[in-house]
This record gives sequence, C-alpha cells and structure tokens, in this order.
Amino acid sequence: MGSVLCFDLGASSGRAIIARYKQDNLELKEIHRFSTETLKEDKKTYWNFDHIMNEIKIGIKKALKEDNDIESIGIDTWGCDYGWIDKNGNLLRNPRSYRTEIPDKVIQEVHKKISSEKHYEICGNAYFNFNTIYQLYYDINYEKIFSKGAQEFLFIPNLIYYKLTGKKIWEYTIASTSGLLDAKNKKWSNVIFNKLELPLEIKGDITYPGEFMFSLKKEIMEELKITKKINVTLIAGHDSACAVIGAPLGESSAYLINGTWSLLGIESDKAITDSIGYKKGLVNEGALNKKIRFMSMMIGTWILQKLRSEWKEARENIEFKNFERLASQSKISGEIDITDKFLTPDNMGNLIKEEYLKKYKIQVEEKKDILKIAYNSLGNRYKESLDLIEKLSEKEIKNIVLLGGGNQDKFLIKTIKKYLNLPVELGPIEASVTGNALVQLMALGEIKNIDEVRKKIVEFK
Repeated sequence: MGSVLCFDLGASSGRAIIARYKQDNLELKEIHRFSTETLKEDKKTYWNFDHIMNEIKIGIKKALKEDNDIESIGIDTWGCDYGWIDKNGNLLRNPRSYRTEIPDKVIQEVHKKISSEKHYEICGNAYFNFNTIYQLYYDINYEKIFSKGAQEFLFIPNLIYYKLTGKKIWEYTIASTSGLLDAKNKKWSNVIFNKLELPLEIKGDITYPGEFMFSLKKEIMEELKITKKINVTLIAGHDSACAVIGAPLGESSAYLINGTWSLLGIESDKAITDSIGYKKGLVNEGALNKKIRFMSMMIGTWILQKLRSEWKEARENIEFKNFERLASQSKISGEIDITDKFLTPDNMGNLIKEEYLKKYKIQVEEKKDILKIAYNSLGNRYKESLDLIEKLSEKEIKNIVLLGGGNQDKFLIKTIKKYLNLPVELGPIEASVTGNALVQLMALGEIKNIDEVRKKIVEFK
C-alpha cells in the first residue's frame, strides 16, 4: 500500500504529515511545519499566499525524499477565507484574513436585504462577522473588486488545490462555512445570492469529498523535479470537518473538538435550522457523505491559554502540565457564564475573579481557584450545549468522543466526564490529519468502508 501526504493548515501554522495505513493502523509522521504568515496593508490583514504555496512545495519535496511511495496529497484549512481569480486564471491579490474586521454597516446592509432569521433558516450558520457572506459583500460593494479584474472566488483549500492541479473546485464542507449554502439541499442558495445581488457566475457547482482526484500539473512537477504521477485528492477542505471524519462516532455519539475554540456536536442526515438554534448560535456545517455537523461553536481552551500567557508575562511560568496539579488542589465549586467578553479580555484572570465575585459574592485570589473556575465553566458550557443539541435533534446522546489537543489535559477530561455524565472516549489528538488521510485512502481504494475504519481510530498511533 502507498502513502498519502496530508497538509493541515491552521490560522497560525501548517504541517505536512505522511500517513500510511496498514494492518488496521494509521501511522503518521510529521515532516514539515511552517507558519501561515500574514501581511498588513491599509490596516487590513492578508494571507501571504506566495509564502504558503512555497511552504507546501517544500513539504512535498521533503515528503518525497522521506517516502517515494506517496500516491496522493490532501489539503485542509480554516474556514471562511478565499481568494479572487481573474479572467486569466491568476490570483488577483493575497486573500484577506478573517482577522480583518468587516465594518458593522456592511453586516447591517446584508441583513436589510435578508433578515438574519431568514438567513439562518436557509443556511443554518450562526452569526460571525468574518463569515464569507459579509466578506464577499464588502469586496463587491465597497472595494469594487470586479472593476479590478475579479471573476471567481475560491476558498483557501480549493485555491491551493487549483494552484497544484489547475482545477477549480468549490468543495462542500469548506463552502458550508460561508453563509451562502442552502443547508437542506447542500447547494448554493440562489435566494441568498439574489437577495444580496451577488453574481451567480463567481462560483461553480458544489462538489463533495472523495469525488475527484487530479494529478499535479506539469509546471509543478517540473519545478519540484517529480517524475512519478501524484494525485491531489478532493478531501473535506475544512479542518474541523476532517477532524469529525477522524472520530470513531456511533449512531448515538456526540463529538467535542477541544481547541482554542471548542466544537460540540453530532452528525445528522438533515439540517436543523429552527429559531431556537438561531437564538443560541448553533451551526450547521458540512460533513462526509453529504451529512451535516450540527454543533455549538464556543470559546474553548483559549481561556486556559490566556491564563498561561498572562502568568508567564508576570514571570510565573506555569506550564500546562502543572494545571492538573493546581486545579486538583482547589476546593472551590461553581462556574461562571462564558460570554463573548472572554474572547478579548484585558486580563483573563481578573475577568474570571470579577465574574465569580458578581455571581457568588466570593473573592477569589489563588491561581488554583481561578483555574478550577475556568475548568468548571468550560464543563458547564459543554453541558448546556449538549442539552440543547439533544433537544433540537430529538436524539439521545449516549457517549461523547473527545478530539484534538485537549485530550492531553487530564483535568479537562475529568471535568467533562463530571459535567456531561456520559461515557467518554478519546479519539485521535491529530484528528484533522486522520480525517484528511482517511478520505485520501478511501479515494485510492485502500479503505473500502470508512465507517468500519473509524471504529478502530482509537487505536491509531
């Protein structure tokens, strides 16, 4: 059996990882890591796309030097962002980053044309001001992007795919982050495009993971001195969709991706877009086999990361490995509500103390207590989300599969078990890479039944 090369790009760094499946085991080996650099221009943040492509080429060269049996390449990235292609097929400019704030008036204009309630009823996306729908509207109406030569837009993983193969693709899972799809029929929403007067010609038909494999284009092969044929497989382009593919889910399972953001949800055959989901910010996004990930997207281990950085700045260098010991020493109970103010606090520790004092009239000072409150509050937030998902989906959840880097935090796992009161199964830490690899291996015919393989994922090294 051959190997596959997985590119997993996050908003701060990217990795190239070789995956090989043999004897019911998936072996992963990282061979290249790089930053996903940004550039500043006119107070806006753009992705340095030439840098990203150069690092991908370096990753391919390193991978082939390490393993000459590589048969396929797959790319997953963060959601929402895209690049514009001109009539000659060239990238018009660097893709703007979601970190660039879209003016409130743009969002207000969008929802004068289509109400936020109607928009959610169609696409099932919660409101985030960086969603593609607002970025596109801004480009077209404020930056007059068509007068500058723009013709079509491609999401970041599809843009990389295009640069490697010459083929333009609009893949389902990454497109589902845009606020432009009809969640029920899993295609572009003509209603949304027409209401916002967005030209239908700026995109092509939606395609689905595993449907296409195209070889590296001749120019890339010559540049990298590649003599054998290597395909680029259309995988789930969105990293969290890949992560869920990499989860050993059963019919009654939920998943929880523990990262800077936490994603808690289920796989569903249908979109769920009722008004309660709209009010509570639940999300419908694409999954493998045209399914839906119905989930809550919330602040996750960012709280713990921010506490660590603040203590480090204060020259109290407490590592994550010490968090379990500290939090275990605390006798404090209770939790606080994690709201949007926890995204950009002046000081996370002080905010936790203030909110706890406000709720319980108890002054907290010790780090062990601050940590315990943070963990408890995450656990409580997960419980609230799970209860709502069960209610709206009319599905009883019998176990939860934990994915991602949070699986290394034993106290977080202990807290999740306490608050959710469900059996907990640990899926792969490298969940996105696992899902990336599985779709490639399925497309190559090396895996016949991906659901059977998922059940064995807990054993993957």
